[in-house]
Amino acid sequence: MIDKKKLHFLYEMGLEETQVKIYKYLLENKFGTINAIKNAINAAFTTVSRHLNELEKRKLIESSSDGKTKIYLRKNPKVALNELITDRLVKLKENIKSLDEELKIQESTFGRCMRDITFYHYSDINLALNNYYDLIEQAQKEIVLTSLPLSFIKKLASSLYEAFMRGVHIKFYFSLSDFEEDINYFEELTNTLRKIRIEIIETKQKTCQVIKYNDQIVNMGNILLDDNYLNSIIFKEDQVFHCDGFLGPYAKQAKQYLEVLDVVKKWEIEYPEPIKSVIKVIEGSKSIKTRDLSNQSKVGGAKLKKILEFLINEGLIEETTITSEKAGRPGVYYSIIE
Repeated sequence: MIDKKKLHFLYEMGLEETQVKIYKYLLENKFGTINAIKNAINAAFTTVSRHLNELEKRKLIESSSDGKTKIYLRKNPKVALNELITDRLVKLKENIKSLDEELKIQESTFGRCMRDITFYHYSDINLALNNYYDLIEQAQKEIVLTSLPLSFIKKLASSLYEAFMRGVHIKFYFSLSDFEEDINYFEELTNTLRKIRIEIIETKQKTCQVIKYNDQIVNMGNILLDDNYLNSIIFKEDQVFHCDGFLGPYAKQAKQYLEVLDVVKKWEIEYPEPIKSVIKVIEGSKSIKTRDLSNQSKVGGAKLKKILEFLINEGLIEETTITSEKAGRPGVYYSIIE
């Protein structure tokens, strides 16, 4: 028999009283059925079944069936318990990291340095992305990006599209020397951002800074929002390690640095197909009603409404409401501004 005191550490590893009793039985007997276990520990069948499933999820035991009776067997205790400790330690570290990130967010929200600069940083990339989504949503005039991992850009694409539809001008600087591997960066980038009207500038010099992070040489790219936010993303090839940012004067300085780099080539991605389709239909008519525009452009509902609002804000079309002498709602017509 195993002294129960020697199993007290199992409680510290998260096991409940009934689970410890079941595990003790299997340690002593190597295997057992639900009926044998419930009789030994004096517990209900459903209670034992539920806790056996939990122990199996924790990989402390395993089950086997000959088609009639299910048998539960202990796994190698030394191996299984060490693996459980490792898994629990990983989760505890994740909780500590999450708490640390939350504290940093709280401190960066309220903390100001002598130059009136708010600083924030994230080692949790998902937290960083959530922050960038909020910042991009607040952008009013311009968003400037430098070389970043394509996987990271894909996660920002929807937010950048929403910003573009609000009339925010978007620029992207990149250099082939920003990457060690010979990748088809421009084609991948344009494919990712094909729904956004964006200016892409290839430069001769690197657009990223080369820095040392955790004893390895990495790149640091930027996302600049208006003249207010400078966000830095530390990465190597397609892996992001860390993100941080400032609310302060540095965004304007970083933008000025990019503007003096030697330009290899410039491209501008035109309007995406749905917008081009709407413009083409309006151009082909002196004035067109919403319903006819929807039928001819094959764009309708909320999407058409959003595109029309965007084109009005861009100063490309105008909206006219005409009240008919007949009963019914006034007609809304759209035309190109000459």
